[in-house]
Amino acid sequence: MKKIIPLLVCLLLALSLSAGCIGQGTDTTTKSSDTRTIVDMAGKTVTIPKNIERVAIFGGPIGQVPYILGVEDKLCAVSKGHQRSELLATMDPRIMTLPAPRSTNGVVNIEELLSSNPQFVIAGDVDAEIVEKNTKITVVQFMATSDGNYAQTKAEVTFLGEVFERPEKAKKYCDYLDNTIKFLDQRLADLPEDERLVVFNGFDSNHLVTYGTGSYMEERIESAGCLNAASDVSTQGKKEGIHSGLDQISMEQLIAWNPDIIVIDYGAPEDLYNDPRWAKISAIQNKKVYRLPSAVFIWNRPSAESAVLHPLWLAKIAHPDRFKDVDIRAEIKKFYKEIFEYDLTEQQVDKILSGEYASTVGGLSGGYTGGKQGGGQGQQKKEGNQTKQN
Repeated sequence: MKKIIPLLVCLLLALSLSAGCIGQGTDTTTKSSDTRTIVDMAGKTVTIPKNIERVAIFGGPIGQVPYILGVEDKLCAVSKGHQRSELLATMDPRIMTLPAPRSTNGVVNIEELLSSNPQFVIAGDVDAEIVEKNTKITVVQFMATSDGNYAQTKAEVTFLGEVFERPEKAKKYCDYLDNTIKFLDQRLADLPEDERLVVFNGFDSNHLVTYGTGSYMEERIESAGCLNAASDVSTQGKKEGIHSGLDQISMEQLIAWNPDIIVIDYGAPEDLYNDPRWAKISAIQNKKVYRLPSAVFIWNRPSAESAVLHPLWLAKIAHPDRFKDVDIRAEIKKFYKEIFEYDLTEQQVDKILSGEYASTVGGLSGGYTGGKQGGGQGQQKKEGNQTKQN
C-alpha cells in the first residue's frame, strides 16, 4: 500500500503537467484562429488580425476607399492630405482628430505612427519600406505604381474589400463603375470620328501641365467620346520636378493642337479668356474652358470617385445632345448616396462642380511642378508612365 501511494502521486503529477501543456496548446490555437493570411498587391504573404479595429492608411486617392467600404471607423491614422479635404471632414469629422503621421509619399513620422498603435498599415511601396525598416508593424501594400485606369481602380477597391472583409461593398462599387462606362459606351457607340472633340487638360497654375498618351486621363477622355490633345506626348520616364505621368508643354504646342475644350484645375476660365496668349485657341474663342470639379479628392487624380464621375461630367459637356437626360448634379448625389452612403446638400454639389473644394485639399489640385517634397525619410519614386500613389 505504501508503494502504491507514491505511484499515485507521480501519476497525478504527470497528469497535471500534461493538462498544463494541453492548456498552453489550446491557447496557441486560439491565438492562431484570431489571425488570417492574405497576399497583398505586392505579392507578399501577410498575416493580419481577423478582428480589425485599428488601421493606418497612407496614400492619396486610396484614402477614400475605406469610406466606400464603410470601414472608416477602423482608421486610427491617416495621411495629412486626407485631413485637408473639406468634404471628407464634413462627412467624417472624426478624421480631424486622428494622427496624420504621413505627410506625403516617403515622409512618415515614425513616432506619431507608433503612438497611433495600428494593428497594421496599408501603404504603397515607399511608405511601406520606411515603416518596415523602422518598426515591427505589419504592412499591407496596395499597388506601388498607379496607372489609375479603370481596371486598377477596381482591383484596389476589390483588394481592400478582401482585407476588411467587405467584398459586397467592393463589388457594389465595381458594378457601379462598370455600368457607368457601359452607359457611356452605348450612348457614344455611333459617334462619328469628326464629332469627337479634342480635349486639353491644362493643370497647374500655368495650365500647361498635362497627361499624355496611355494615361488613365486619356482613358477617361476617350470614354467621354473625346480625343486627348496630348495623345502624341509620351509621359514615360522620369522628369525633374514634376509628377510622373505628366509633362509640361509649350504654349506654341498648345496653339498647334488647337483644342475644342480646355479643362483647368487652377484659377477660373476667365483668366484664360482675358489672356491674349490663349486668344487663338478654339476653346477660348468658343468659351469652352471648364474648371475641373473636386469633391473628396480632385478629379484629375486616379481615385475611385473620379473614375466614375469625371468621364460622365466630360461627356455631358462635350455631347450635350446625346446626354440631355443626364442631370450631372443628380448623378453626383446618386453616387454619393449609393457608394459613400452620404446625402450631399445642394450647396455641396455647387462646391464640387465649381472646383471650390480643391482649394482645401492641400494643394492636390495643383503643385505638379516646381518645389521639392519636404524633409523626412524616403524619396518619391517616379517610374515609367505610372504615377506614385501620393
